[in-house]
Amino acid sequence: MIQRQFVRIGNRHVHYRHAGSGPVLILLHQSPQNSRMWLSMIERFATRYTVIAPDTPGFGYSDPLPGEQDIDGFARATLAFADALGIGKFALFGMHTGGLIGMHLGWIAPERLSALVIDGYALFNDAERARYTDKYLPPFVPSWDGGHLRWLWSRMREQLYFFPWCDPSADCAIMLPPYTPAGTHDAAMDILDVGDNYRIGYGAAFAYTQRQRVAELRCPAWLVYRTTDVLLPHHERLPALPDNVACVIEHEDVDGLHRRMDAILAQTTDALGPASVDLGARVLEGWYRQIVDTAVGEVAVWVRQGQQGAVLHIHAPGQRPLQPEEVVADARTQLLVELPGHGASCETAHAPEAATIHAALLAVSTRLAGGQPLEVQAHEAAGGYVPALVAALGTQVSGVVLHRPWLLDAAECQTFLQQLPDPQVHRAGGHMAEAWQWERERHLLWPWLAPSMEARRRVAGPPTAQVHANVVELLRLGQRLPLLFAGAVVPGLAQAIAALAVPVRLECAEADDYAGRTAALRRQLAG
Repeated sequence: MIQRQFVRIGNRHVHYRHAGSGPVLILLHQSPQNSRMWLSMIERFATRYTVIAPDTPGFGYSDPLPGEQDIDGFARATLAFADALGIGKFALFGMHTGGLIGMHLGWIAPERLSALVIDGYALFNDAERARYTDKYLPPFVPSWDGGHLRWLWSRMREQLYFFPWCDPSADCAIMLPPYTPAGTHDAAMDILDVGDNYRIGYGAAFAYTQRQRVAELRCPAWLVYRTTDVLLPHHERLPALPDNVACVIEHEDVDGLHRRMDAILAQTTDALGPASVDLGARVLEGWYRQIVDTAVGEVAVWVRQGQQGAVLHIHAPGQRPLQPEEVVADARTQLLVELPGHGASCETAHAPEAATIHAALLAVSTRLAGGQPLEVQAHEAAGGYVPALVAALGTQVSGVVLHRPWLLDAAECQTFLQQLPDPQVHRAGGHMAEAWQWERERHLLWPWLAPSMEARRRVAGPPTAQVHANVVELLRLGQRLPLLFAGAVVPGLAQAIAALAVPVRLECAEADDYAGRTAALRRQLAG
């Protein structure tokens, strides 16, 4: 079974996937993707190896490197990652950008690699690098009207017709199957996961001018060019290679590549024997991020160890999970959970209905609060999860804090659910535009009322960055969105909160207090 975890290196968190046992094989992905692209490959090689696939800096769920970033920095970050896990010698497989990183790593630390296999070693010339940097990687900046999502959808489709995608000339046409709507959506999500950071890995690869160092490698290396790869012509640009570096043309695509790797790894890596590496969660000082395995899937949590109690922070469903800098933390243990279907907890097969959310929150509280008195803080519609969670945890709950709670009647709940954006992936990307419009306008109108003058709010437009971050979560949820809100937006919450046998505090500005219901509940609790 493939598992996920985070490791903190300095102040930067690296997300990785791992499975299997035996000698270590590290997989480095291409840009702008992440380790998710290696799921089938991890499964295949985990029968014989400890397969570890990190998200490279700035991609997937991994933090970017600080300052200016280049291939040398990415290679050294990969070595630091291996060191952090206690990995000595390992085999490395990299594709495209991952292959450049692997080559440079092999150049600076050949003693660490038992084998280096590169799928598509790129040797761009000066003119190509200039063209790709200027047009291939434009800034990805959210616009207030959501127009950047339309651009993204078109760009991800175009890259299956032309390489580079920004040059629609006949000379750049490539003969690949066009994306399906689902494929286009998945490719766009890889960019949405990281935003403008997508240019980091790409930019570092195009700017790398030391590609001829492949002829100076001192570790066993194989440069594989599949006949279906757009980089196939680059094998003709290779310099003269030493005996320890082989260039091969693979006519049987990915299956042939994998069979070739079987032989390479058996020849170079099997003799290393089983690896003793630390792939589990760690308890650290300060804020750290970890994955908790629960009965309803893996749940990502920000943790800061403390004393004399714990605080469980539950972010609003359908919105970006809370970050450490956004909470007022005291000396108690702080737990910032990322709800199933959101953030790094999005990779679960369980529907995010109320039972799933309750099970995840209960597992995180039980596992990480360690029986300490627990305060539960919930934001907006997450208040709907609180009564059941308090009932399950019993006397461990020391209090409840609700931030801008949604206190609705049955008709309002039904209206809200009926007005959710359609999550069905649209062939032209219309579902992205619809999610954007809904998210922006739910700040301008009470989203549980039918559009009308009465529903309008006299407030400023929401920050574009906030709308964008929340739309990313809506798009992550996709078809699961109606189930999520059906389990959170429930009628009668005010009565259920008033009946709790623990202290309750309500935090809500007057402008966010719909029909004065929070103030009324506050008076009821005080009386």
